[in-house]
Amino acid sequence: MEILIKLVIEFFVIGFFSYGGGLAVLVLLQERVINLGWMNLKEFADVIAISQSTPGPLAINLATFVGFFQGGIEGAVIASVAVVIPGVVFSMIIGRFMEHFDENERVKSILKGLRAVVIGLVATAIFNIALVTIFDIDSFKKTGSITSFFDIKACIAMAIFFVFTFKLRKSPALLIIAGGVVGILLGNF
Repeated sequence: MEILIKLVIEFFVIGFFSYGGGLAVLVLLQERVINLGWMNLKEFADVIAISQSTPGPLAINLATFVGFFQGGIEGAVIASVAVVIPGVVFSMIIGRFMEHFDENERVKSILKGLRAVVIGLVATAIFNIALVTIFDIDSFKKTGSITSFFDIKACIAMAIFFVFTFKLRKSPALLIIAGGVVGILLGNF
């Protein structure tokens, strides 16, 4: 029961401060989940990959998976609902008043500042995921070799999928499926 209460509190707070949606919430969610000892960084990166590969918004998927790992099905439901409630309430309030303020210069300035923060949060999330995905810091510490600092397979896969995404404009859904297949074919990344 104690874990369920903790899930409600933590995910309500995460939902409350989740301006910017999925990727922007990663840093806050990562910080809380790791500091609470619910997951380590590698486990969290794996949950991000699963959350990105399943239907639905990232923040809700993350809440569902973390909630499930901590409190079973009840934890999944509670964490998912708790992370959504603040956004629903804010959306209803802001939606009601936004039409009156969309030309207001202060509102435009606030939104511009918030967008900049979101970019910083997303960049931080990408960096943190890269630390456990394409960089092998433990191997580098053991060997001291710069070549052991990078996971070459992961770097090559990332570069290929980057090209497919930006140059060839391939569907993200197809790329997610292809990433899973590549992972199976190449073995343990």
